[in-house]
Amino acid sequence: MAEEKLKLPMKSLKYHTVMNSAPSFDKLSIRTTMTNLSLAETPAEESGLLPGKLHLDSLRSDLDDDVESLKEEGRETWDNKVQYILAVVGYAVGLGNVWRFPYLAQKNGGGAFLIPYLVMLVVEGLPIFYLELAVGQRLRKGAINAWNEVHPYLGGIGIASVVVSFFVALYYNTIIAWCLYYFGRSFSYPLPWNECPKEINDNGTWSLNAECEVSSPTSYFWYRKCLDISPSIEESSGMNWQLAVCLVVAWLIVFLCMAKGIQSSGKVVYVTATFPYLVLFIFFIRGLTLEGYQDGLRHFFIPKWDRLLDPEVWLEAATQIFFSLGLAFGGLIAFSSYMPCKNNVYRDAICVAITNCLTSIFAGVVVFSVIGGSLFELLYFVIDFEVFREFC
Repeated sequence: MAEEKLKLPMKSLKYHTVMNSAPSFDKLSIRTTMTNLSLAETPAEESGLLPGKLHLDSLRSDLDDDVESLKEEGRETWDNKVQYILAVVGYAVGLGNVWRFPYLAQKNGGGAFLIPYLVMLVVEGLPIFYLELAVGQRLRKGAINAWNEVHPYLGGIGIASVVVSFFVALYYNTIIAWCLYYFGRSFSYPLPWNECPKEINDNGTWSLNAECEVSSPTSYFWYRKCLDISPSIEESSGMNWQLAVCLVVAWLIVFLCMAKGIQSSGKVVYVTATFPYLVLFIFFIRGLTLEGYQDGLRHFFIPKWDRLLDPEVWLEAATQIFFSLGLAFGGLIAFSSYMPCKNNVYRDAICVAITNCLTSIFAGVVVFSVIGGSLFELLYFVIDFEVFREFC
């Protein structure tokens, strides 16, 4: 009877505190409850009616589980683990892998650049990547609120990450607008960047555009048709309405993807995270069919060891890791905040980071195979032209 009298008020106190503190998660009230439970341990052990320490540990564990479950009930979660992984992979893999990494590799010693790149991945990339995922998953809040909860003085980190993400979104949506413009013009025949435009002269004859002949059809279309670029920053060529419409469409697409939070973006990642790999694979197959692709791959993988002595190479490798993994932008904290607290975040961090690194190397293979084929065709054309000029 004495044992039942002791258990009853303690159990009632536990659930009473949890339910009353669930909406606000008042840490003081939970701490007070734990203190009360600790005070209740002494008479239990002195009376010899129950193992007080074991019973107290059980109550503490139950209390933590109840609070965690109540927290998770107030926060949306991904429909499944696949959505979360695809979202983080899609966030990490982007222009930094396909665009910037091959450029840095050929600039900084080819295959030798892989050494500082992998070293920086282990030294700075993985620890910070894991830290952001762990903070978001444990606190289940966005970047600003999460850093505020870590310490009020660290709230500026969250604000800074949101500001940086905003500026990144500005130029990323500009690139999407360019892609939409090219996509729309690709339905015309012949392709407008395939040949120089023809102009009608005053006497009724036609000729190719002189500026296009001096440069190339692709450069002319990019600078004159797509950008409609002005001669200098002091001069304006007027509003480019075509690109303005494309930019509005780009922001509209982003809004539709994010309108319902992870309920909508969780479905979109099935396309946005896998489509780049499909395109890369198609270009990879195409690149292997080009003559001279071996020369491009040889240039990519053969190392120039002397470049490792240049500190700038290591600096650019560290910068590439930050840019490629999307560190300190706040997105990783936001994505992981929708995962249950008991998810194995360490395994997720390693898998995504390795996937990102392998994607960069694969993108380098694709880019340099195409470059090797293009240079072979250019060299073949130059040789033919020199032979033709010699005979003429």
